Amino acid sequence: MEKKVLLAYSGGLTTSVCIHYLRYKRGYEVLTFSADLGQLVSADKLAERALEFGAHSVFIKDLRPRFADEFVLPAIYANLKNDSTHISIALSRPLITEELILIAQEQNCQYVAHGGTPKGNDQIRFKLSLAAIAPHLKILTPLNEPELSSYSAIVAYAKEHKLNVEEERKVYEEDHNIWGRVVKAPALEVLETPPPEELFTLTKSPEDAPNEPKHIRLDFEGGKPTALDGEKLPLLQIIERLNQIGGIHSVGRTSGIYEKIVGIKSRSISESPAATIIVSAHSALEKLVLQENLIYIKSLVEQEYSRAIFKGLYFSRLRRALFAFLKETQEPVTGSVTLKLYKGSAIVETVQSPFSLYRRQLATFGEDDSFKRTAAEGFCEIYSLRQQLESSQYDRLHEKHF
Repeated sequence: MEKKVLLAYSGGLTTSVCIHYLRYKRGYEVLTFSADLGQLVSADKLAERALEFGAHSVFIKDLRPRFADEFVLPAIYANLKNDSTHISIALSRPLITEELILIAQEQNCQYVAHGGTPKGNDQIRFKLSLAAIAPHLKILTPLNEPELSSYSAIVAYAKEHKLNVEEERKVYEEDHNIWGRVVKAPALEVLETPPPEELFTLTKSPEDAPNEPKHIRLDFEGGKPTALDGEKLPLLQIIERLNQIGGIHSVGRTSGIYEKIVGIKSRSISESPAATIIVSAHSALEKLVLQENLIYIKSLVEQEYSRAIFKGLYFSRLRRALFAFLKETQEPVTGSVTLKLYKGSAIVETVQSPFSLYRRQLATFGEDDSFKRTAAEGFCEIYSLRQQLESSQYDRLHEKHF
């Protein structure tokens, strides 16, 4: 029986070379699966490229609506970030792996493969997801082979076999979905050099952005964005529109150092216009409707949820338990947020909610103040009691004895 492998195919140079390598060097029948998650490469182009490099069969599926509703929405609940960067690529991997497994089983493939590198995060994410839901499937990792051990080796392999690739590329890795775009490139490896403007494709530079700000309004129901500027829209359409609007105004650019799962420091740039706008608005609305102690605990859960997603633990009980907490917090997160987009910033201007915990008559310093001022002195006395007791304890512990 001929060995069959299903390759997760992005359409880029590395996974294109993987097709040729698996078929002509290792003798596999190669099938490819590509998920449409909002990247710019068309389905026709993906199919044409995969067949050109030697794929026997090509599978492509539009997963944008499901990605938005089942993966991005929980990320909004969690205000999902890795430091200052919105997590987008790690968020897509469990969905891609899940679909990869379904097609592999339907096509009777004994193997699945990916274009993850030995230093990269994706090799771990694919492995953990497969271990959780399809441990019987074997994983092939072509980029672990000596012949494909570096980017220059991949280019050399392509030239040797007269494959149709660009000889000069300015990007080593580029990954793109509706929630963000991440780029790693040779120019970024020199820390003293600012990121070249040419690496940014979704967002204008702040210098080229409009001189007039753009004002928008986002409506939320139970933590979910439901309308943009008063127009009810599916989440996917809201995200796609905000990517366009935010990109024009240079919103969502980041550049910085992050640590890979294997422990190596790396530098990348990212562009996430919609994520930046939505999470800024969502976080502002939460501050209006949730109590401070809940916001504090939620911030800790958010950090752990982000770590679980980044480290490939999507299908773990930990991730499910954290999500259950996050979902419980979202019921009152309903209302409207207006923002000003201007030369790279998304500034929250107003926040309103029917479940607001803000009371003007309590917050005001005006004459209509309803706060019971006479209670303040007693409250302060009781609230400071524990500090008084601790202070006296300290004095006794440090009392000098002669």
